[in-house]
Order: sequence, then C-alpha cells, then structure tokens
Amino acid sequence: MKNFLVILITFLAFQFSFAQNLKYSLPSGLSDSQISLIKTYTLKALNTSLQAYTKVKERKLYKALAYVESALFFLNEASIYSPSYSLNKKLETLIKRINLFPDKYYKEDLISLKLDIQNLVGSIIVAENILKELDNFIESYETSKNKEIVEFLLKTKENLSLPLIDEPLSNAKTFLAIAYDNLKAKRKDKALKAIEIALDPMIKIGFRENLLLVRFKNSIYSSYLAYSNNKLELAKAYLQQSKNILNNAYKIAVSENKDMIKGFINQLSFIDQNFKNRDLVLREYIIIIRQIRNL
Repeated sequence: MKNFLVILITFLAFQFSFAQNLKYSLPSGLSDSQISLIKTYTLKALNTSLQAYTKVKERKLYKALAYVESALFFLNEASIYSPSYSLNKKLETLIKRINLFPDKYYKEDLISLKLDIQNLVGSIIVAENILKELDNFIESYETSKNKEIVEFLLKTKENLSLPLIDEPLSNAKTFLAIAYDNLKAKRKDKALKAIEIALDPMIKIGFRENLLLVRFKNSIYSSYLAYSNNKLELAKAYLQQSKNILNNAYKIAVSENKDMIKGFINQLSFIDQNFKNRDLVLREYIIIIRQIRNL
C-alpha cells in the first residue's frame, strides 16, 4: 500500500509538472531561439546606434559612420531570424524552380509552403485568404496550372510579413540609412535626429511587448482552432499560455498599449469562465482574432 501511494504521488506530481510546463512550451509560431536571436541582434543594433549618437554629439562623424554601419549589419541579421524571412525565401525559391522547370510536379512543395504558413496564421494579416487560395491549387493541382501558381506566389510574397517584427526592423534600418547619408554629408543635426527616430522601433523589439504579442497572436489562434475541432484540453492549454504571455506583455508594454492588452486579458478570462458554452466561446474567439488581425 505504501509503495502504491508513493507511485501515485509521483505520477500526480509528474502530471502536474507536465501540465505546468505545457502552459509555457506549446508551439506559438516563434521559437525561443528565434526570439533570443531577434532580440540579441536588435539590442546589438540599439547599442551601436547609441554609440553612434554619442560620437555624433562629440563631432566624431567618421567614427559614428562605422557604428551606424554596424547597427545596420545587426538589424539585417535580426531580420533573418524573423519567421517571414524563411517563408519568403521558400517562396522565392519555388517561383524560380517553377520558372526554370515549368513542366515539373510541385504539389508537395505547395503543401510544404501551406504548413509553414499555417504555423504563423495568427501573425500574417491575410493568412486565411492565402491558405484558402493555396488549398484550391493543391486540391485541383495540375502541372498546366504552374504559370497561374507563379502569379499567385508573386502576389502572396507581398503579404508574407509579421508587422510586429518586420515593420520595426524595417523602420529602424530606414532611419539609420538616412542617418548614414547625413553623416557622409556632414549634416550633424539631421543625422542625430534620424538616429534618435531609429531607436524607438528597436526598443519595441528589445525591451517592449512586440515579440510577446506575436506569440500571443499565434497562441490564441491555435486555441481557437483546437476548440473548433473539439480538442478541448489542447484549447485550454493554449488559452492558459495566451494568458501568461499577455500578463508578461502588460508588464512591459508602452502606455498606449496597456488598455488594449488588458482588454484581451479580460476577453480570455471570459472564454475561460464560459468554456462549456460552445456558441458563446466561439463567438468570443472570433472577436479576438478579428481584433488582433491588424496588430
């Protein structure tokens, strides 16, 4: 009996530990390593931009140029680890292959692309529309449609971005490039202003809530999909993970986003409290997904 109790306690402890870990380790479209690398390279860019700003203030414009060049290099590295980068590279490669070998069979390649987009469906603004068109091509695939598929892929390429990551990185690069041109022209004040403007988007990624909100968007969408397919335990786990992500995001969010995040937290609590009321919960999921679409 004593041995049975020890085994039972051990089993329950394991189950509890597993459940706790599950809350924090479910896939959310952005891995821990990706977050770490995006954040690390963005912080390196931020640090060197601050050094550039200092050198401009000291009128050491040549040294400032070198720091701005370094910051641009680090931002380009950060961009490589955005999930949109590999998606776009896959898209570019598939387009080139079809153009070079138009009579070959590409159905499995389209399925591979679809799976990658599905992993980020909560973060890509028009992902559902892309997936719908992609499904149509997959279901009725014939090599004679390859030219039409290329046209679709070229159009799709314009929409495969994650605004919370890609836009801040792009904005920072743009203003640092402006600073670089002004430094070369020895326009000190304009260079200072451009560097100062470039700092804010880097801070959003390195210190604020942007990366957490990307995780939230994918996590809550996964919860919705699980709930829609009656995988209630998985839906609940993703719901809890979404809450945890938002609670952390709220702590570090810029003031103008705190009310929005608090609203999402309240909506998740509403779902949790009414979890057995399918119609009510599905409606609330859809409301949240519509709200986060343009984040």
